Amino acid sequence: MSTVARYIFNLITPAGGVNDFAKADFPSLDEARAEAVLVAQELMRGAASQGQDASDYAIEICNEARRTLSVVTFRQARY
Repeated sequence: MSTVARYIFNLITPAGGVNDFAKADFPSLDEARAEAVLVAQELMRGAASQGQDASDYAIEICNEARRTLSVVTFRQARY
């Protein structure tokens, strides 16, 4: 039986943060990071289609206790 953990994604912008942008269950932090990269890429495409630059944004990945486990910058997600 595999265990999963709940991860909370916070969107960090130059103007501040959006807490609880998304919540999801993943079997590992690596899988949560992979999803955060996909979300960042999608958000960057949306911003670019509106002529905006979101390269200074990031997604902070936290556990349910709100402890930051990882941060995926949108610059990292480009690659």
